[in-house]
Amino acid sequence: MDKHSNNFNPTTEDQRVRSVQRYLSFELDRQKELNEIVKLASIICETPIALITLMDKDTQWIKAKVGADVDRMPRETSFCTYAIQKDEVMVVSDAASDPRFADIPTVSQSPFLRFYAGANLKSYEGYNVGTICVYDLKPKSLTSQQQEALSALANQVSHIMELDRTLRLLQEQNRKLSEIARIQSHELRKPVASFLGI
Repeated sequence: MDKHSNNFNPTTEDQRVRSVQRYLSFELDRQKELNEIVKLASIICETPIALITLMDKDTQWIKAKVGADVDRMPRETSFCTYAIQKDEVMVVSDAASDPRFADIPTVSQSPFLRFYAGANLKSYEGYNVGTICVYDLKPKSLTSQQQEALSALANQVSHIMELDRTLRLLQEQNRKLSEIARIQSHELRKPVASFLGI
């Protein structure tokens, strides 16, 4: 988040980043689902590039992608840094004429990105933790139906991330309960063995 923005709150940003870090790893099955959704975003929005991103403190992590070969980007030169500051779909029709983006490397140099649209991914606490976003190499816009579809896909990604997080928490709790049961069973066997010995 832009530290010069009126919306920047260090405490809230710390909580948002902690929330992001809980989602950074996905199970393989979840990854397949994310890859399918990002393909849908590319098709629906008619763009060659689509990404699912998570916005950490200084790094934008790419969790699924089509049309791009990158796993991370610096947050300071990211379109999504601005997208997570608002709740509605952010659309940049021509990045080369937008003072926020005209000088960033991906716009002023290869691949010369021009169009961007991003919808926010929300954590269960309500923080904007990343985006599902699409890019094009030429200026364009999205119809209202395409923007609605992008938002719907963002909601689906958010649900998948939360499902994955919850399943991992349950697996960890089950592991701990199994260990407690094993220890208690071992402790109970000691007096029974002593009694039988008597």
